[in-house]
Amino acid sequence: MQVSTILQRLPIREIINMCVTNTLASIKMKEGYKFIRRPDGTEREVDWEEINQLKKDILWIYDENFGDIINAFVPHYSFKSNYWEYLTLEGDKWFSEKEKAFYHSGSLIILLCCCSEYVDIAGGGQNVFEKDNLPVIKDYVEDYQPKNKIEKLIKEKVLLGLNISLSMTPENLIDNEFVHKRTPEYYQGLNELGNKVIKNYYEEKIKN
Repeated sequence: MQVSTILQRLPIREIINMCVTNTLASIKMKEGYKFIRRPDGTEREVDWEEINQLKKDILWIYDENFGDIINAFVPHYSFKSNYWEYLTLEGDKWFSEKEKAFYHSGSLIILLCCCSEYVDIAGGGQNVFEKDNLPVIKDYVEDYQPKNKIEKLIKEKVLLGLNISLSMTPENLIDNEFVHKRTPEYYQGLNELGNKVIKNYYEEKIKN
């Protein structure tokens, strides 16, 4: 039976309800659209479950590492996402700039903490990054456009941490006494930088 024939047999109120329902469903699909950009320029949609997990990860890192990012703890078995990809996170007009800034800054802080883990041979863990991913991560961070001075400084620290990580040899990674010559430079002012982002987040939450 043709659709037009079916519609002719339905009460007008039911037809209107069907149209309204379909319209609302269409609007719902469009509102709140978020995506990340791949290196080839294509987009990948980020659904609510994924963005919610990212928020949980950011807040866990904030709570765990505030005040001591030099000795950051990032359990690799829990933090498995490609956090560098979220530096490209964008969305439709319902995705506010404030919300977007939270995810961008939070992803930077996660990467910063991962760098602290990686460069600390004796006390950290190198499982936070796959060695083969380091060049890709570096590309994402280099392409990220900081929104303020603090983000610019954090971006520079992350890039320094990634460069240190890239230069480490397999022999370095199993030598508990190895300290890269640029590690002191990486550590300088590190806690203060990370604390500013984390502290600013909670101060804004209290104000609101």
